[in-house]
This record gives sequence, C-alpha cells and structure tokens, in this order.
Amino acid sequence: MTPRTAQRRLTDGQLAALALGSLWLLGTLGSVTVGLLLPLAAFLHAPWIALPVPLVSIGMVYLVGFAAPEAFPAVAKPWPRLAWAFATGISGVFGAIFVVEVSEAFDSWFAVPFLGVPVLLVAGLFAYDLRIRAAAGILLIAAIAGGIAIPAALPEDTATRRLAVTGVPRDRTLAADLGPRRLPTKATEDSGALIVEYAPQLWISPVWTFVTDAVETCETSVKTGWHLSNATCAQVGDGEFLRRNADRIEFIQRRGALSVHVAGNHNWKPEELRDLAAKTHPLTDAEIIAAVPKSPRGNRTDVVAGFTTFVRAIFAGGSGP
Repeated sequence: MTPRTAQRRLTDGQLAALALGSLWLLGTLGSVTVGLLLPLAAFLHAPWIALPVPLVSIGMVYLVGFAAPEAFPAVAKPWPRLAWAFATGISGVFGAIFVVEVSEAFDSWFAVPFLGVPVLLVAGLFAYDLRIRAAAGILLIAAIAGGIAIPAALPEDTATRRLAVTGVPRDRTLAADLGPRRLPTKATEDSGALIVEYAPQLWISPVWTFVTDAVETCETSVKTGWHLSNATCAQVGDGEFLRRNADRIEFIQRRGALSVHVAGNHNWKPEELRDLAAKTHPLTDAEIIAAVPKSPRGNRTDVVAGFTTFVRAIFAGGSGP
C-alpha cells in the first residue's frame, strides 16, 4: 500500500482507484493461493479446513481500509471498518466461488482475472464518491445476473456434441471394458479415430484402445500417429497380430472392415490384451464425457445449482464440487 506521506499527493479519486485495484489484486492472489483450501474442504466435507480463507479475506480488506481511510470515509472508524471488512471479505469469498462456477461454462482459466472482482465491487459500494458506489452496484447486479443467465443459455454439454467436435464416427470409437469405475482418462482424435487412454492402476499399467481400417498383415500401413517404433510383429491368430517393442505391447484383432487395437506396457500379457479386445465396445455417453474434451462452443451450466452444491459440500457434507 502507499505510505501515508505519499497519500497526500494523491487525489481522492486516485486513492480510491488505488485502494480498489489493491483489493482486486489481493483478492485474486488470495483466491489462487489460500483459496485452494475451499475445494479441499468441499472434497473432505471439513469446514475447518476452509477457515483460513475468510480470515485472510477479512484481514486483507481491513488492512486496505486502514491504509486508505479517505477512500472509504463511511467506514473510516475502527468498528465500522471491521464490520465492513467482515461483510466485504465474506462476500469476496462467496463471490470467488460464484466466479469459478461461471467459468465451468467456458474454461477454468477464464476465472483467474475475475476472482478478485467480487471483493472489489462490494468494497466499491462504500467508496467516497457516489458515482463509484453507483457504478459498483450496477456492475455487481449485472455480474450476478449475467453470470447466471449466460451459462444457462449456452448449448448443453452432451456426449453427442463432444463427439461431433472430434469428427469421429460413433462406430470408430472404442472403449476397453475395465469395469464401471475405470473410465477413460483421455481421448485424442487421430486420423478419424479416437485413441482412448486409460490409467487403471495409478498409471502403472496404462491402456490405449483405438480402431483402424482392417490390418491384413504385419506390413499393413496403419493410418494413425500412434505406433510402436522399432517393434516386432507376429501373426498370432486369424486376423490377429501382436506387435511389441522395449516399452509396449499391442494386440490387433480384425473385425470385418476394421481392426481393434489394444495396447499397454509390458505389465500386460498378450492373452490379457486379447481378453480386453474381446470385451471392447463403442464408447458410452459416460465414457465420452469422461474422456473427450468439452466443445469450445459453449457448455450449459446451472451456476446457482453448482454454487449451492459447492457450498453445501463444505458445510453440510453434500456432494463434492
């Protein structure tokens, strides 16, 4: 903050701008540091973990008000300033949660520059100038209304929309049957197919599955960037091939005009990969949602429901965020 001796050289408007800018900056930094305790508290349903967050927020607001009392004359005295710091600091915490929920409709990085905006706007309601108070009030109402309405108006996030973005036909998607709790972790479009990656055992034994045009022989060229370099290849059955190198092993099984590829590291045995190939199936909607990135053209989000769920998870042991 600006030292007292320097404050006298600033106009009231400049001082208010500096104080509000400081609140935005400190609110943003606090959200991306100590604020990370909030999702942890929601995940563990332990509100005591989140206790430092409002305390830091309240203390930050109080210190800014103490350093620049001319910017907020209505709360310049200690007790009114403490009440103002409490209301503004708590509002800043819940406002940052609201911003995070809004960002779910776009991208998580979208939230970062706006995390400090709620505390700035609420503090602005107590600024020295009526014009600043009016602008803060209008912007606060607009931010809340827009943060609810805009995500709700976006197209719904569905498996069909996610798959459409990849351009991969549904019959050329493939999931390994590793059980209901082992959803794919990532899917990458590659030459008209989805290469689906699993990490079923804490990344010790990853699995990759995908579909290509039929593999006739070990010399058949496969149109995909996924390949094993310096690999040996052997035919192990009718339309079945086994390729391996020093790091990975790949089982290939022909199915009509297509071939199924199941690959893993050497923790997997050939017969285990053959069993997985026999149990593969086109990706379900749940598997697509788990593995395929969101469409960049919008994702309908109920911000109020997400906000309520997050807060309830902290204080009432509800579902995690």
